[in-house]
Amino acid sequence: MRPTEFAATVLLFLLLSGAVPAAAQAPAKVLVFDLELVDTSREPSDPDHAGRLERVTALLRDGLKDGGYAVTGVRDSAVAAEVPASLYRCNGCERDLGRRAGADIVVTGFIHKISTLILNMQIIMRRTGDGTGDGEVIAVANADIRGDNERSWRRGVEWLLRHRLLAAPPSDR
Repeated sequence: MRPTEFAATVLLFLLLSGAVPAAAQAPAKVLVFDLELVDTSREPSDPDHAGRLERVTALLRDGLKDGGYAVTGVRDSAVAAEVPASLYRCNGCERDLGRRAGADIVVTGFIHKISTLILNMQIIMRRTGDGTGDGEVIAVANADIRGDNERSWRRGVEWLLRHRLLAAPPSDR
C-alpha cells in the first residue's frame, strides 16, 4: 500500500469512528428568556429587583455565548411582543415561542425568594422540538443562594453555568 493510500485509509477510519468530526456543526440557536422573580417572602419589595433580574439575565446570556451557543435574548427576538408577563405559569408556551423565533433551545428560569436570607434559583434548558424530542429537557439547574443581593444572585448564575448548564458534553449542545 502506498503512503497516500495508507493516509487516506487512516483518515477514513478516524472519520467513521468519530475521532475526527466530519464537519464542524453550527452552534445550537438558543433563545434566553428573562429570569423572573417569584417572591413568597411577604417582605416589602426591593426596588432593585427589576434591575438585578436584567443584570443576571445578561450574565446568563453572556455565559451561554461563551459556552459555544448562538444566543438571542428574548427582547431582541421576533417574538418579543408575544411573551406573557410570567412564563412561570404559561404551561410550556416558551417552546412555541422559541420555535417561532427559530431557536433550537429555550432557556427559562426564576429566582424564588423565600426570605431575605433564603432564595432558590432554577434555570431550565429545553429543546423547542422539530418533530423529534419535543420539549426534551437538556439541563435543569438548581441552586440555593443565601442573601437577596447582587453578589449572591451573580454567584448563583455563575455557579449554575459552570457546574450545571455548561457541564453537559458538547455533543448534547
